[in-house]
Amino acid sequence: MKLDVVILAGAPNNGPLKRVSDTEHEALIKIARLPMVEYVLKAVNQAKYTGRVAVVGPKKELEESIQEKVDIFIEAGYSIKDNILRGLAAFEDRSDYILLMTSDIPLITAEVIDKYIEACLQDGKADLYYPIIPRECNLEKFPMSRRTYFQLAEGVFTGGNMVIVKPDIFTGTGDLLDKVIALRKKPWKLSRLLGIKFILRFVTGNLSIVEIEDKVAKITGYRGHFMITEDAEIGFDVDKPSDLEIMQNTIIS
Repeated sequence: MKLDVVILAGAPNNGPLKRVSDTEHEALIKIARLPMVEYVLKAVNQAKYTGRVAVVGPKKELEESIQEKVDIFIEAGYSIKDNILRGLAAFEDRSDYILLMTSDIPLITAEVIDKYIEACLQDGKADLYYPIIPRECNLEKFPMSRRTYFQLAEGVFTGGNMVIVKPDIFTGTGDLLDKVIALRKKPWKLSRLLGIKFILRFVTGNLSIVEIEDKVAKITGYRGHFMITEDAEIGFDVDKPSDLEIMQNTIIS
């Protein structure tokens, strides 16, 4: 099975990266003379389990800047949720699962993408697969990185930027989806959606992956699964100058 791919590339460059680049959108910040999103596209196009590719962002600028193959460029909206829905709408006869990615993980490779897709499809029991990377794996590969970590009963993890999802999950969760998207970089706050007992157990690091998955399924009607992966490239996104420096040094070397 080949999965259609939606790459989110609409984030404006109005955060910490503004200090080192005046490029209007983060996806088009250059690393070794190529826009950051170009590296993501190259990996996607080389992967064997990926199909059609849609990029959601500043359509005109992307069309003028990108050399890698893209099946459809889509003008970005005003929110992440809107951009996700626009991307999904591009594929009327879409695959059962969609690979949803951000444009700020330029160290991602075709091998990592294929490995992740294969692992998720072999499981095949969930509506959404979210990657989590053990802290030791991330620090081994990127010792200088500063990431947000959270502790579960199974260990300490950081989140990834590549989700495999059944598209209809985004049309049935409404306000809950908005909250999850808004809190995506502060995973400890997600426990608020699950009740006070979960908050306490999350804070003490005693909450297990299965318990979270079961509770979310009961609330939303959809089955999510935390997919543990050792491939830290999935989680290492560029959102501050120190990240950009690490990426530049890694790619150039």
